[in-house]
Amino acid sequence: MATQPPTYRFGEFSLEAADRRLFRNSAEVTLRPKAFDTLRCLVVRHGHTVRKEELLEAVWAGTFVSDAVLTHCITEVRQALRDDPRAPRFVRTLPKVGYSFIADVELAAAPADEAPFLRSALEVPPASAIAVLPFVNLSADPDNEYFCDGLSEELINGLTKIPELRVVAHSSSFSFKGRDADVREIGRQLGVGSILEGSVRKAGGRLRISAQLIDTTGGFHAWCEQYDRDLGDVFALQDEISRSVLAALKVKLAGPVRTPLITASTVSMDAYLLYLQGRAYWHRRFEGVLQKAMACFEQAIQKDPGFALAYSGLADCFGSLAVWAFVPPHDAFPKAAALARQALDMNPALAEGYTSSALVHLFYDWDWQATERDLARSLDLNPGSSITHLMAGHYLSVVGRFDEAIAEVLQAQALDPLSPVVNPNVGWTFYLAGRHDRAREELERVLLRFPESLMTHFYLGYVWAALGRLDEALASLRVASESSGGMPFAAESAGWVLAMQGRRDEARRVLSASLARAATTYVPTSAIALIHLGLGDDEALFACLDRCVEERDAMLAWAKFMPVFDRVRPDPRFQAILSRIGLA
Repeated sequence: MATQPPTYRFGEFSLEAADRRLFRNSAEVTLRPKAFDTLRCLVVRHGHTVRKEELLEAVWAGTFVSDAVLTHCITEVRQALRDDPRAPRFVRTLPKVGYSFIADVELAAAPADEAPFLRSALEVPPASAIAVLPFVNLSADPDNEYFCDGLSEELINGLTKIPELRVVAHSSSFSFKGRDADVREIGRQLGVGSILEGSVRKAGGRLRISAQLIDTTGGFHAWCEQYDRDLGDVFALQDEISRSVLAALKVKLAGPVRTPLITASTVSMDAYLLYLQGRAYWHRRFEGVLQKAMACFEQAIQKDPGFALAYSGLADCFGSLAVWAFVPPHDAFPKAAALARQALDMNPALAEGYTSSALVHLFYDWDWQATERDLARSLDLNPGSSITHLMAGHYLSVVGRFDEAIAEVLQAQALDPLSPVVNPNVGWTFYLAGRHDRAREELERVLLRFPESLMTHFYLGYVWAALGRLDEALASLRVASESSGGMPFAAESAGWVLAMQGRRDEARRVLSASLARAATTYVPTSAIALIHLGLGDDEALFACLDRCVEERDAMLAWAKFMPVFDRVRPDPRFQAILSRIGLA
Protein backbone atom coordinates (compact mmCIF):
# COMPACT_ATOMS: atom_id res chain seq x y z
CA MET A 1 0.00 0.00 0.00
CA ALA A 2 3.04 2.30 0.16
CA THR A 3 2.70 5.38 -1.98
CA GLN A 4 5.04 8.08 -3.12
CA PRO A 5 4.26 11.79 -2.75
CA PRO A 6 3.39 13.45 -6.06
CA THR A 7 6.51 14.43 -8.05
CA TYR A 8 6.17 16.62 -11.14
CA ARG A 9 8.92 16.78 -13.77
CA PHE A 10 9.38 19.54 -16.32
CA GLY A 11 12.52 20.28 -18.28
CA GLU A 12 15.53 19.74 -16.05
CA PHE A 13 13.44 20.29 -12.91
CA SER A 14 11.47 18.07 -10.56
CA LEU A 15 9.04 19.28 -7.91
CA GLU A 16 8.19 17.12 -4.90
CA ALA A 17 4.78 18.44 -3.86
CA ALA A 18 4.46 16.90 -0.41
CA ASP A 19 8.00 17.69 0.75
CA ARG A 20 8.06 21.19 -0.80
CA ARG A 21 11.36 20.57 -2.58
CA LEU A 22 12.46 21.69 -6.02
CA PHE A 23 15.43 20.14 -7.81
CA ARG A 24 17.35 21.16 -10.92
CA ASN A 25 18.81 17.90 -12.14
CA SER A 26 20.08 16.51 -8.80
CA ALA A 27 20.74 19.85 -7.08
CA GLU A 28 18.11 21.27 -4.73
CA VAL A 29 16.86 24.77 -5.51
CA THR A 30 15.87 26.98 -2.58
CA LEU A 31 12.43 28.59 -2.67
CA ARG A 32 10.57 30.38 0.10
CA PRO A 33 7.34 28.57 1.11
CA LYS A 34 4.96 31.03 -0.56
CA ALA A 35 6.96 31.03 -3.78
CA PHE A 36 6.97 27.23 -3.73
CA ASP A 37 3.20 27.13 -3.21
CA THR A 38 2.78 29.53 -6.12
CA LEU A 39 4.89 27.32 -8.37
CA ARG A 40 3.05 24.19 -7.24
CA CYS A 41 -0.34 25.74 -8.09
CA LEU A 42 0.89 26.64 -11.55
CA VAL A 43 2.47 23.24 -12.18
CA VAL A 44 -0.63 21.31 -11.07
CA ARG A 45 -2.72 23.47 -13.41
CA HIS A 46 -0.19 23.32 -16.26
CA GLY A 47 -1.66 24.21 -19.63
CA HIS A 48 -4.47 26.19 -17.99
CA THR A 49 -4.79 29.86 -17.20
CA VAL A 50 -4.60 30.44 -13.45
CA ARG A 51 -6.18 33.76 -12.53
CA LYS A 52 -4.43 36.04 -10.06
CA GLU A 53 -7.41 35.73 -7.72
CA GLU A 54 -7.09 31.94 -7.72
CA LEU A 55 -3.40 32.10 -6.84
CA LEU A 56 -3.99 34.60 -4.06
CA GLU A 57 -6.72 32.42 -2.53
CA ALA A 58 -4.78 29.17 -2.93
CA VAL A 59 -1.48 30.46 -1.53
CA TRP A 60 -2.59 33.04 1.04
CA ALA A 61 -5.91 31.39 2.03
CA GLY A 62 -8.14 34.35 2.85
CA THR A 63 -5.36 36.73 3.96
CA PHE A 64 -5.39 40.07 2.17
CA VAL A 65 -2.20 40.64 0.19
CA SER A 66 -1.55 42.98 -2.71
CA ASP A 67 -0.86 42.01 -6.31
CA ALA A 68 2.69 43.21 -5.73
CA VAL A 69 3.29 40.33 -3.30
CA LEU A 70 2.16 37.82 -5.92
CA THR A 71 4.29 39.52 -8.56
CA HIS A 72 7.31 39.20 -6.26
CA CYS A 73 6.62 35.47 -5.78
CA ILE A 74 6.37 34.99 -9.54
CA THR A 75 9.74 36.76 -9.92
CA GLU A 76 11.25 34.37 -7.35
CA VAL A 77 9.81 31.40 -9.23
CA ARG A 78 11.25 32.63 -12.51
CA GLN A 79 14.66 33.18 -10.96
CA ALA A 80 14.62 29.66 -9.50
CA LEU A 81 13.66 28.19 -12.89
CA ARG A 82 16.09 30.47 -14.78
CA ASP A 83 13.12 31.55 -16.85
CA ASP A 84 13.24 34.67 -19.03
CA PRO A 85 9.85 36.50 -18.90
CA ARG A 86 10.52 37.89 -22.38
CA ALA A 87 10.92 34.39 -23.86
CA PRO A 88 9.43 32.07 -21.21
CA ARG A 89 10.00 28.34 -21.10
CA PHE A 90 7.86 27.78 -18.02
CA VAL A 91 5.74 30.69 -16.74
CA ARG A 92 3.85 32.94 -19.11
CA THR A 93 2.19 36.16 -17.92
CA LEU A 94 -1.29 36.90 -19.22
CA PRO A 95 -1.60 40.67 -18.64
CA LYS A 96 -4.41 41.69 -16.24
CA VAL A 97 -5.56 38.05 -16.07
CA GLY A 98 -3.01 35.72 -14.46
CA TYR A 99 -0.37 33.19 -15.37
CA SER A 100 0.03 29.90 -17.19
CA PHE A 101 2.61 27.13 -16.81
CA ILE A 102 3.41 26.35 -20.42
CA ALA A 103 6.01 23.57 -20.18
CA ASP A 104 5.12 19.90 -20.55
CA VAL A 105 4.71 18.29 -17.11
CA GLU A 106 5.17 14.62 -16.34
CA LEU A 107 3.80 13.10 -13.16
CA ALA A 108 6.35 10.62 -11.82
CA ALA A 109 4.80 7.19 -11.31
CA ALA A 110 5.15 5.18 -8.12
CA PRO A 111 7.54 2.20 -8.33
CA ALA A 112 5.97 -0.78 -10.04
CA ASP A 113 6.10 -2.94 -6.91
CA GLU A 114 4.08 -0.45 -4.89
CA ALA A 115 0.30 -0.07 -4.89
CA PRO A 116 -0.69 3.46 -3.87
CA PHE A 117 -3.93 4.19 -2.04
CA LEU A 118 -4.99 6.49 -4.87
CA ARG A 119 -3.49 8.93 -7.32
CA SER A 120 -3.50 12.44 -5.95
CA ALA A 121 -6.61 14.56 -6.23
CA LEU A 122 -4.22 17.35 -7.20
CA GLU A 123 -3.75 15.57 -10.53
CA VAL A 124 -7.40 16.00 -11.45
CA PRO A 125 -7.82 19.23 -13.43
CA PRO A 126 -10.47 21.69 -12.23
CA ALA A 127 -12.62 20.90 -15.26
CA SER A 128 -13.12 17.39 -13.80
CA ALA A 129 -13.65 18.67 -10.26
CA ILE A 130 -17.14 19.23 -8.87
CA ALA A 131 -18.82 20.46 -5.70
CA VAL A 132 -22.33 19.43 -4.70
CA LEU A 133 -23.94 22.25 -2.72
CA PRO A 134 -26.67 21.48 -0.16
CA PHE A 135 -30.02 21.38 -1.92
CA VAL A 136 -32.42 24.11 -0.79
CA ASN A 137 -35.48 23.08 1.23
CA LEU A 138 -38.63 24.54 -0.35
CA SER A 139 -40.97 22.48 1.82
CA ALA A 140 -43.13 23.97 4.55
CA ASP A 141 -41.64 21.65 7.18
CA PRO A 142 -38.20 22.84 8.39
CA ASP A 143 -37.38 19.26 9.46
CA ASN A 144 -37.06 18.43 5.76
CA GLU A 145 -33.74 20.29 5.93
CA TYR A 146 -32.12 17.02 6.98
CA PHE A 147 -33.57 15.27 3.95
CA CYS A 148 -32.26 17.98 1.62
CA ASP A 149 -28.80 17.89 3.19
CA GLY A 150 -28.80 14.12 3.11
CA LEU A 151 -29.79 14.00 -0.55
CA SER A 152 -26.82 16.26 -1.34
CA GLU A 153 -24.47 14.14 0.76
CA GLU A 154 -25.62 10.93 -0.92
CA LEU A 155 -24.89 12.51 -4.30
CA ILE A 156 -21.43 13.42 -3.04
CA ASN A 157 -20.86 9.86 -1.81
CA GLY A 158 -22.03 8.40 -5.11
CA LEU A 159 -19.81 10.65 -7.22
CA THR A 160 -16.71 10.09 -5.06
CA LYS A 161 -16.65 6.50 -6.30
CA ILE A 162 -15.66 7.76 -9.76
CA PRO A 163 -11.82 7.96 -9.94
CA GLU A 164 -12.01 10.30 -12.94
CA LEU A 165 -13.65 12.99 -10.78
CA ARG A 166 -12.47 15.05 -7.84
CA VAL A 167 -15.53 15.62 -5.68
CA VAL A 168 -15.31 18.17 -2.89
CA ALA A 169 -16.25 16.65 0.46
CA HIS A 170 -19.26 17.48 2.61
CA SER A 171 -17.73 19.96 5.05
CA SER A 172 -16.24 22.19 2.34
CA SER A 173 -19.25 22.23 0.01
CA PHE A 174 -21.67 22.69 2.94
CA SER A 175 -19.69 25.70 4.19
CA PHE A 176 -21.58 27.68 1.54
CA LYS A 177 -24.99 26.70 2.90
CA GLY A 178 -27.23 29.75 3.27
CA ARG A 179 -24.65 32.05 1.72
CA ASP A 180 -25.40 34.09 -1.36
CA ALA A 181 -22.03 33.42 -2.99
CA ASP A 182 -21.32 33.78 -6.69
CA VAL A 183 -20.60 30.46 -8.41
CA ARG A 184 -17.33 31.84 -9.75
CA GLU A 185 -16.19 32.63 -6.20
CA ILE A 186 -17.22 29.18 -5.01
CA GLY A 187 -15.30 27.65 -7.89
CA ARG A 188 -12.20 29.63 -6.96
CA GLN A 189 -12.33 28.71 -3.28
CA LEU A 190 -12.96 25.02 -3.90
CA GLY A 191 -10.86 24.65 -7.04
CA VAL A 192 -13.71 23.15 -9.08
CA GLY A 193 -14.96 23.66 -12.59
CA SER A 194 -18.58 22.66 -11.91
CA ILE A 195 -21.19 23.03 -9.19
CA LEU A 196 -24.29 20.88 -8.75
CA GLU A 197 -27.08 22.65 -6.89
CA GLY A 198 -30.82 22.31 -6.62
CA SER A 199 -33.97 22.47 -4.52
CA VAL A 200 -36.37 20.00 -2.97
CA ARG A 201 -40.09 20.31 -2.30
CA LYS A 202 -41.45 17.40 -0.25
CA ALA A 203 -45.16 17.01 0.39
CA GLY A 204 -46.47 13.77 1.84
CA GLY A 205 -45.04 10.94 -0.20
CA ARG A 206 -44.18 13.08 -3.25
CA LEU A 207 -40.96 14.87 -4.20
CA ARG A 208 -40.25 17.64 -6.65
CA ILE A 209 -36.52 18.04 -7.17
CA SER A 210 -34.84 20.58 -9.41
CA ALA A 211 -31.14 20.15 -10.16
CA GLN A 212 -28.70 22.10 -12.27
CA LEU A 213 -25.03 21.78 -13.15
CA ILE A 214 -23.26 25.13 -13.46
CA ASP A 215 -19.90 25.88 -15.06
CA THR A 216 -17.95 28.02 -12.57
CA THR A 217 -15.80 29.69 -15.21
CA GLY A 218 -18.56 31.19 -17.31
CA GLY A 219 -21.47 30.82 -14.89
CA PHE A 220 -23.64 29.08 -17.50
CA HIS A 221 -25.89 26.03 -16.99
CA ALA A 222 -24.33 22.88 -18.43
CA TRP A 223 -27.39 20.80 -17.54
CA CYS A 224 -30.67 21.19 -15.65
CA GLU A 225 -33.67 19.00 -14.98
CA GLN A 226 -36.79 18.79 -12.81
CA TYR A 227 -38.14 15.56 -11.35
CA ASP A 228 -41.54 14.67 -9.85
CA ARG A 229 -41.33 11.31 -8.07
CA ASP A 230 -42.59 9.26 -5.17
CA LEU A 231 -40.49 9.47 -2.01
CA GLY A 232 -39.74 5.76 -2.28
CA ASP A 233 -37.95 6.38 -5.59
CA VAL A 234 -35.34 8.65 -4.00
CA PHE A 235 -32.40 6.22 -4.37
CA ALA A 236 -33.07 5.58 -8.06
CA LEU A 237 -33.52 9.32 -8.53
CA GLN A 238 -30.16 10.09 -6.90
CA ASP A 239 -28.52 7.57 -9.20
CA GLU A 240 -30.24 9.14 -12.22
CA ILE A 241 -29.04 12.63 -11.26
CA SER A 242 -25.48 11.34 -10.75
CA ARG A 243 -25.43 9.73 -14.18
CA SER A 244 -26.81 12.89 -15.80
CA VAL A 245 -24.00 14.86 -14.17
CA LEU A 246 -21.38 12.42 -15.48
CA ALA A 247 -22.88 12.64 -18.97
CA ALA A 248 -22.82 16.45 -18.85
CA LEU A 249 -19.18 16.36 -17.74
CA LYS A 250 -18.41 13.78 -20.46
CA VAL A 251 -17.04 11.32 -17.89
CA LYS A 252 -16.98 7.72 -19.06
CA LEU A 253 -17.46 4.99 -16.48
CA ALA A 254 -14.78 2.33 -16.36
CA GLY A 255 -17.11 -0.32 -14.88
CA PRO A 256 -20.38 -1.79 -16.13
CA VAL A 257 -22.67 0.97 -17.35
CA ARG A 258 -25.73 -0.43 -15.59
CA THR A 259 -24.06 -0.78 -12.17
CA PRO A 260 -25.82 1.79 -9.91
CA LEU A 261 -23.71 4.56 -8.40
CA ILE A 262 -26.27 4.95 -5.61
CA THR A 263 -28.32 2.01 -4.40
CA ALA A 264 -31.13 1.65 -1.88
CA SER A 265 -29.43 1.33 1.51
CA THR A 266 -32.59 0.63 3.52
CA VAL A 267 -36.16 -0.56 3.02
CA SER A 268 -37.43 2.06 5.49
CA MET A 269 -37.68 5.70 4.48
CA ASP A 270 -38.08 6.62 8.16
CA ALA A 271 -34.77 4.89 8.92
CA TYR A 272 -33.13 6.67 6.04
CA LEU A 273 -34.25 10.10 7.24
CA LEU A 274 -33.01 9.33 10.75
CA TYR A 275 -29.65 8.25 9.32
CA LEU A 276 -29.33 11.51 7.38
CA GLN A 277 -30.07 13.48 10.53
CA GLY A 278 -27.48 11.44 12.46
CA ARG A 279 -24.77 12.12 9.90
CA ALA A 280 -25.57 15.84 10.03
CA TYR A 281 -24.87 15.74 13.78
CA TRP A 282 -21.80 13.51 13.42
CA HIS A 283 -20.09 15.95 11.07
CA ARG A 284 -19.90 18.44 13.95
CA ARG A 285 -18.04 15.93 16.19
CA PHE A 286 -18.55 17.56 19.60
CA GLU A 287 -19.35 15.43 22.61
CA GLY A 288 -22.95 16.54 23.19
CA VAL A 289 -23.74 16.51 19.48
CA LEU A 290 -22.27 13.02 19.07
CA GLN A 291 -24.84 11.73 21.54
CA LYS A 292 -27.59 13.24 19.38
CA ALA A 293 -26.11 11.49 16.34
CA MET A 294 -26.03 8.20 18.26
CA ALA A 295 -29.71 8.52 19.15
CA CYS A 296 -30.58 9.02 15.47
CA PHE A 297 -28.54 6.01 14.35
CA GLU A 298 -30.03 3.83 17.10
CA GLN A 299 -33.57 4.82 16.06
CA ALA A 300 -32.70 4.12 12.42
CA ILE A 301 -31.54 0.62 13.39
CA GLN A 302 -34.80 0.06 15.28
CA LYS A 303 -36.73 1.04 12.14
CA ASP A 304 -34.58 -1.23 9.94
CA PRO A 305 -32.31 -3.75 11.72
CA GLY A 306 -30.67 -4.52 8.38
CA PHE A 307 -29.55 -0.93 7.67
CA ALA A 308 -25.75 -1.33 7.39
CA LEU A 309 -24.93 2.38 7.07
CA ALA A 310 -26.64 3.13 10.39
CA TYR A 311 -24.43 0.56 12.15
CA SER A 312 -21.35 2.16 10.62
CA GLY A 313 -22.54 5.61 11.67
CA LEU A 314 -23.05 4.44 15.25
CA ALA A 315 -19.61 2.80 15.20
CA ASP A 316 -18.07 6.11 14.14
CA CYS A 317 -19.73 7.87 17.08
CA PHE A 318 -18.35 5.41 19.62
CA GLY A 319 -14.94 5.59 17.95
CA SER A 320 -14.88 9.40 17.97
CA LEU A 321 -15.82 9.53 21.66
CA ALA A 322 -12.98 7.16 22.52
CA VAL A 323 -10.30 8.68 20.29
CA TRP A 324 -10.90 12.11 21.82
CA ALA A 325 -10.97 10.53 25.30
CA PHE A 326 -14.49 11.57 26.23
CA VAL A 327 -15.11 8.00 27.42
CA PRO A 328 -12.82 5.11 28.51
CA PRO A 329 -11.47 3.07 25.58
CA HIS A 330 -12.82 -0.24 26.94
CA ASP A 331 -16.31 1.28 27.12
CA ALA A 332 -16.47 2.46 23.51
CA PHE A 333 -14.04 0.76 21.13
CA PRO A 334 -15.40 -2.81 21.54
CA LYS A 335 -18.88 -1.46 20.74
CA ALA A 336 -17.48 0.34 17.68
CA ALA A 337 -15.77 -2.86 16.53
CA ALA A 338 -18.93 -4.95 16.92
CA LEU A 339 -21.01 -2.39 15.04
CA ALA A 340 -18.47 -2.18 12.20
CA ARG A 341 -18.50 -5.99 11.92
CA GLN A 342 -22.30 -6.00 11.78
CA ALA A 343 -22.26 -3.37 9.05
CA LEU A 344 -19.81 -5.38 6.95
CA ASP A 345 -21.68 -8.64 7.54
CA MET A 346 -24.75 -6.95 6.09
CA ASN A 347 -22.88 -5.27 3.23
CA PRO A 348 -19.34 -6.52 2.50
CA ALA A 349 -18.95 -3.74 -0.10
CA LEU A 350 -19.61 -0.89 2.36
CA ALA A 351 -16.63 1.48 2.25
CA GLU A 352 -17.80 3.26 5.41
CA GLY A 353 -17.76 -0.02 7.31
CA TYR A 354 -14.09 -0.65 6.51
CA THR A 355 -13.18 2.87 7.61
CA SER A 356 -15.07 2.36 10.90
CA SER A 357 -13.22 -0.92 11.40
CA ALA A 358 -9.84 0.66 10.61
CA LEU A 359 -10.36 3.30 13.31
CA VAL A 360 -10.67 0.57 15.94
CA HIS A 361 -7.67 -1.39 14.62
CA LEU A 362 -5.55 1.77 14.67
CA PHE A 363 -6.37 3.30 18.04
CA TYR A 364 -7.47 0.29 20.12
CA ASP A 365 -6.24 -3.02 18.72
CA TRP A 366 -2.91 -1.55 17.56
CA ASP A 367 -3.15 -4.04 14.71
CA TRP A 368 -1.24 -2.20 12.00
CA GLN A 369 -1.64 -4.85 9.32
CA ALA A 370 -5.42 -4.95 9.77
CA THR A 371 -5.56 -1.14 9.73
CA GLU A 372 -3.75 -0.99 6.41
CA ARG A 373 -5.89 -3.75 4.92
CA ASP A 374 -9.18 -2.09 5.86
CA LEU A 375 -8.13 1.37 4.71
CA ALA A 376 -6.95 0.02 1.36
CA ARG A 377 -10.25 -1.83 0.92
CA SER A 378 -12.27 1.27 1.83
CA LEU A 379 -10.42 3.42 -0.67
CA ASP A 380 -10.75 0.76 -3.33
CA LEU A 381 -14.53 0.99 -2.88
CA ASN A 382 -14.67 4.78 -2.49
CA PRO A 383 -11.45 6.40 -3.74
CA GLY A 384 -12.68 9.97 -3.21
CA SER A 385 -13.35 9.78 0.55
CA SER A 386 -11.45 12.59 2.27
CA ILE A 387 -12.04 11.15 5.75
CA THR A 388 -10.53 7.80 4.72
CA HIS A 389 -7.49 9.50 3.20
CA LEU A 390 -7.12 11.40 6.47
CA MET A 391 -7.29 8.12 8.38
CA ALA A 392 -4.67 6.68 6.04
CA GLY A 393 -2.46 9.67 6.86
CA HIS A 394 -2.92 8.99 10.58
CA TYR A 395 -2.00 5.33 10.17
CA LEU A 396 1.08 6.12 8.09
CA SER A 397 2.18 8.71 10.68
CA VAL A 398 1.79 6.19 13.50
CA VAL A 399 4.10 3.71 11.75
CA GLY A 400 6.59 6.39 10.68
CA ARG A 401 6.00 6.45 6.91
CA PHE A 402 5.87 10.23 6.82
CA ASP A 403 6.31 10.93 3.10
CA GLU A 404 3.27 8.77 2.45
CA ALA A 405 1.40 10.23 5.42
CA ILE A 406 1.90 13.77 4.14
CA ALA A 407 0.77 12.74 0.66
CA GLU A 408 -2.42 11.22 2.12
CA VAL A 409 -3.40 14.20 4.29
CA LEU A 410 -2.71 16.57 1.40
CA GLN A 411 -4.99 14.34 -0.66
CA ALA A 412 -7.67 14.70 2.01
CA GLN A 413 -7.12 18.46 2.00
CA ALA A 414 -7.46 18.63 -1.79
CA LEU A 415 -10.77 16.77 -1.50
CA ASP A 416 -11.99 18.88 1.43
CA PRO A 417 -10.15 22.23 1.22
CA LEU A 418 -12.32 24.15 3.70
CA SER A 419 -12.70 21.40 6.30
CA PRO A 420 -12.33 22.44 9.96
CA VAL A 421 -11.29 18.85 10.72
CA VAL A 422 -8.99 17.91 7.84
CA ASN A 423 -6.95 21.13 7.78
CA PRO A 424 -5.78 21.04 11.42
CA ASN A 425 -4.77 17.42 10.94
CA VAL A 426 -2.55 18.40 8.02
CA GLY A 427 -0.64 20.55 10.52
CA TRP A 428 -0.61 17.68 13.04
CA THR A 429 0.93 15.35 10.45
CA PHE A 430 3.74 17.78 9.67
CA TYR A 431 4.31 18.12 13.44
CA LEU A 432 4.71 14.36 13.85
CA ALA A 433 7.03 14.30 10.84
CA GLY A 434 9.31 16.81 12.59
CA ARG A 435 8.54 19.61 10.14
CA HIS A 436 7.50 22.06 12.81
CA ASP A 437 7.71 25.30 10.83
CA ARG A 438 5.46 23.86 8.15
CA ALA A 439 3.10 22.59 10.85
CA ARG A 440 2.90 26.05 12.40
CA GLU A 441 2.25 27.62 9.01
CA GLU A 442 -0.57 25.17 8.23
CA LEU A 443 -2.24 25.65 11.62
CA GLU A 444 -2.00 29.43 11.59
CA ARG A 445 -3.62 29.37 8.17
CA VAL A 446 -6.51 27.35 9.61
CA LEU A 447 -6.99 29.92 12.37
CA LEU A 448 -7.39 32.67 9.79
CA ARG A 449 -10.51 30.90 8.56
CA PHE A 450 -11.60 29.21 11.81
CA PRO A 451 -10.32 31.40 14.68
CA GLU A 452 -12.35 29.46 17.25
CA SER A 453 -11.14 26.00 16.20
CA LEU A 454 -10.22 24.36 19.51
CA MET A 455 -8.55 21.45 17.71
CA THR A 456 -6.27 23.90 15.91
CA HIS A 457 -5.35 25.80 19.08
CA PHE A 458 -4.64 22.45 20.77
CA TYR A 459 -2.37 21.19 18.00
CA LEU A 460 -0.65 24.57 17.69
CA GLY A 461 0.23 24.43 21.39
CA TYR A 462 2.25 21.28 20.76
CA VAL A 463 3.93 22.82 17.72
CA TRP A 464 4.95 25.95 19.63
CA ALA A 465 6.40 23.72 22.33
CA ALA A 466 8.40 21.76 19.75
CA LEU A 467 9.75 25.09 18.45
CA GLY A 468 10.81 26.04 21.98
CA ARG A 469 8.31 28.89 22.25
CA LEU A 470 6.69 27.88 25.52
CA ASP A 471 4.80 31.12 26.19
CA GLU A 472 2.95 30.76 22.87
CA ALA A 473 2.43 27.04 23.57
CA LEU A 474 0.81 27.79 26.93
CA ALA A 475 -1.40 30.50 25.44
CA SER A 476 -2.68 28.18 22.69
CA LEU A 477 -3.36 25.30 25.06
CA ARG A 478 -5.17 27.55 27.50
CA VAL A 479 -7.45 28.73 24.71
CA ALA A 480 -8.26 25.09 23.95
CA SER A 481 -8.81 24.32 27.64
CA GLU A 482 -10.76 27.37 28.75
CA SER A 483 -12.98 27.60 25.66
CA SER A 484 -13.92 23.94 25.49
CA GLY A 485 -15.54 23.40 28.85
CA GLY A 486 -13.29 20.43 29.52
CA MET A 487 -11.63 19.26 26.32
CA PRO A 488 -9.68 16.12 27.27
CA PHE A 489 -5.91 16.65 27.40
CA ALA A 490 -6.09 20.45 27.07
CA ALA A 491 -5.70 21.37 30.76
CA GLU A 492 -3.10 18.63 31.34
CA SER A 493 -1.15 19.72 28.25
CA ALA A 494 -1.06 23.24 29.68
CA GLY A 495 0.23 21.74 32.93
CA TRP A 496 2.97 19.96 31.01
CA VAL A 497 4.10 23.28 29.49
CA LEU A 498 4.00 24.99 32.91
CA ALA A 499 6.32 22.28 34.22
CA MET A 500 8.73 22.78 31.33
CA GLN A 501 8.74 26.52 32.06
CA GLY A 502 9.88 25.76 35.58
CA ARG A 503 6.54 26.75 37.10
CA ARG A 504 6.38 23.50 39.02
CA ASP A 505 3.95 24.57 41.73
CA GLU A 506 1.40 25.64 39.11
CA ALA A 507 1.94 22.39 37.20
CA ARG A 508 1.35 20.38 40.39
CA ARG A 509 -1.87 22.27 41.03
CA VAL A 510 -3.05 21.24 37.54
CA LEU A 511 -2.05 17.66 38.37
CA SER A 512 -3.98 17.72 41.64
CA ALA A 513 -7.06 19.13 39.92
CA SER A 514 -6.90 16.43 37.23
CA LEU A 515 -6.54 13.65 39.81
CA ALA A 516 -9.48 15.05 41.77
CA ARG A 517 -11.58 15.19 38.60
CA ALA A 518 -10.58 11.61 37.78
CA ALA A 519 -12.26 10.48 40.99
CA THR A 520 -15.66 11.44 39.61
CA THR A 521 -15.31 11.39 35.81
CA TYR A 522 -13.07 9.89 33.15
CA VAL A 523 -9.67 11.50 32.73
CA PRO A 524 -7.33 9.66 30.34
CA THR A 525 -4.25 8.30 32.08
CA SER A 526 -2.12 9.55 29.19
CA ALA A 527 -3.13 13.12 30.10
CA ILE A 528 -1.91 12.59 33.68
CA ALA A 529 1.28 11.10 32.25
CA LEU A 530 2.00 14.32 30.36
CA ILE A 531 2.25 16.38 33.54
CA HIS A 532 4.58 13.82 35.14
CA LEU A 533 6.66 13.96 31.96
CA GLY A 534 7.02 17.73 32.24
CA LEU A 535 7.87 17.53 35.94
CA GLY A 536 10.59 14.97 35.25
CA ASP A 537 8.89 12.43 37.53
CA ASP A 538 9.78 9.46 35.38
CA GLU A 539 8.73 6.76 37.86
CA ALA A 540 5.19 8.14 37.89
CA LEU A 541 5.34 8.69 34.12
CA PHE A 542 6.16 5.07 33.32
CA ALA A 543 3.62 3.81 35.86
CA CYS A 544 1.01 5.83 33.95
CA LEU A 545 2.22 4.56 30.57
CA ASP A 546 1.99 0.97 31.83
CA ARG A 547 -1.63 1.64 32.79
CA CYS A 548 -2.21 3.23 29.36
CA VAL A 549 -1.26 -0.04 27.72
CA GLU A 550 -3.68 -1.96 29.94
CA GLU A 551 -6.43 0.61 29.33
CA ARG A 552 -5.75 0.68 25.58
CA ASP A 553 -5.37 4.48 25.72
CA ALA A 554 -5.73 5.81 22.16
CA MET A 555 -2.95 8.39 22.62
CA LEU A 556 -0.32 5.63 22.75
CA ALA A 557 -0.70 5.14 19.01
CA TRP A 558 1.09 8.50 18.53
CA ALA A 559 3.78 7.94 21.17
CA LYS A 560 6.65 6.70 19.03
CA PHE A 561 7.07 9.93 17.07
CA MET A 562 5.50 12.63 19.25
CA PRO A 563 8.24 15.17 20.07
CA VAL A 564 6.92 15.43 23.65
CA PHE A 565 8.58 12.10 24.38
CA ASP A 566 11.99 13.01 22.93
CA ARG A 567 13.61 13.18 26.39
CA VAL A 568 12.57 9.68 27.44
CA ARG A 569 12.61 8.00 24.04
CA PRO A 570 16.03 6.32 24.60
CA ASP A 571 14.89 4.98 28.00
CA PRO A 572 14.53 1.15 27.87
CA ARG A 573 11.22 1.49 29.73
CA PHE A 574 9.84 3.64 26.92
CA GLN A 575 11.09 1.22 24.30
CA ALA A 576 9.39 -1.58 26.22
CA ILE A 577 6.09 0.32 26.05
CA LEU A 578 6.51 0.67 22.27
CA SER A 579 7.31 -3.04 22.00
CA ARG A 580 4.10 -3.94 23.83
CA ILE A 581 2.02 -2.06 21.25
CA GLY A 582 3.98 -3.32 18.25
CA LEU A 583 5.87 -0.12 17.43
CA ALA A 584 9.39 -0.95 18.66
